[in-house]
Amino acid sequence: MTSSSSTSFRQQTFARLAFALLGFSPLAGIAGPPTVEHRADREEVAELILCYARGTDEIGDATTNDDPLAAGLAVYRTCFAPDAQFRAWFPQQPFDSQTFPNPEAFPDTAPVPFVGPAAWADFVNAVFRGNGYMFTQHLIGNVDVQLHGNRALLTAYLNASHVIPGDAIGGPSRCVAVANGTYSLQAEKRRGRWVATRLDLTLISFNPVFQSGAGC
Repeated sequence: MTSSSSTSFRQQTFARLAFALLGFSPLAGIAGPPTVEHRADREEVAELILCYARGTDEIGDATTNDDPLAAGLAVYRTCFAPDAQFRAWFPQQPFDSQTFPNPEAFPDTAPVPFVGPAAWADFVNAVFRGNGYMFTQHLIGNVDVQLHGNRALLTAYLNASHVIPGDAIGGPSRCVAVANGTYSLQAEKRRGRWVATRLDLTLISFNPVFQSGAGC
């Protein structure tokens, strides 16, 4: 064994001994492959925002639903905790971040939270019916889930169409208004099941993109 290889061997041996004495592994900071449970948790949390979109579009569908509010609320209750909080920042309403905005950043203009799925469903229904929308379609993309034990954070992009139909079969719609923004969702694992506990919506635009006849 040469002098240089002997020195290298002693250095490696000393390093291993030091790691062992300090209770530190040089590989401790390297994350291993996700476990089956980890992947399942991520999928369950991601499903919460898809559940929300389905519930919202049930409320938006005043054409085939006899009671859109009841249909949407039934879906909301499968994915949101009874004490969940909801906030919506509309375009030009100031917020400090598109993701997880802090209401205290602009206390004079921050939206008051709706508490519970029923309160939020009532608000959504009032917006849709007040504008005459008969269909909505919420598309969710760029979903990111961060797990922190029994808590999770999710962000996702929104592209949502709001439609007032026209009169003629196969003809143009009277109004199509499109909203773009970001959802920020907080979730907890309660009794072995993931539920959403807070949802923030920051809208960067909500504009009519097509109008005919009486328009939007």
